[in-house]
Amino acid sequence: MPQKRSSKSASSRSTRVGRSSARAAKKVSAAPRSDTAPRRAKGQATGRVETYARLLLEERRRLRQELSEMEEHHTKNNEEKHAADVSGYDDDLVDVATETFEREKGLTLESSVQGLLEMVEEALRRVRNGTYGVCDGCGRPIDAKRLKAIPYARLCIKCKEREERLRSLVR
Repeated sequence: MPQKRSSKSASSRSTRVGRSSARAAKKVSAAPRSDTAPRRAKGQATGRVETYARLLLEERRRLRQELSEMEEHHTKNNEEKHAADVSGYDDDLVDVATETFEREKGLTLESSVQGLLEMVEEALRRVRNGTYGVCDGCGRPIDAKRLKAIPYARLCIKCKEREERLRSLVR
């Protein structure tokens, strides 16, 4: 008889061990994610994300068009400058300074538009990854009003304010 008890005890022990390991596995899977794991926005309705994605796609189209127009303008100005150089016309110092200023202004504007385009592309990557609308700073959802105003926002308003305060202190 003692053998039956031990076999029952062994089987009940293995059942308990199996249950406890299953509980441990559940606890491990329920553990908080590390910072490297992609975060998903809680409460972000799929339709809402699709709306923001449409806004982002439209903004990307607009920025690409603007860059294309800037490139055309830059090419046209270079051709005109080359034609003037060939004609033998000597520019005076004021004209050269004005041309230099205009060229620098154009390059600065182009750089700014390119930066915006990169932010829009990054936001579209976050849409594809399922992390759109989650603050890069604190991991909380970004307010819908902020996303509507700036669909490529990567920080919630509190984290953005903190970033700007720190940036102003560094200056």
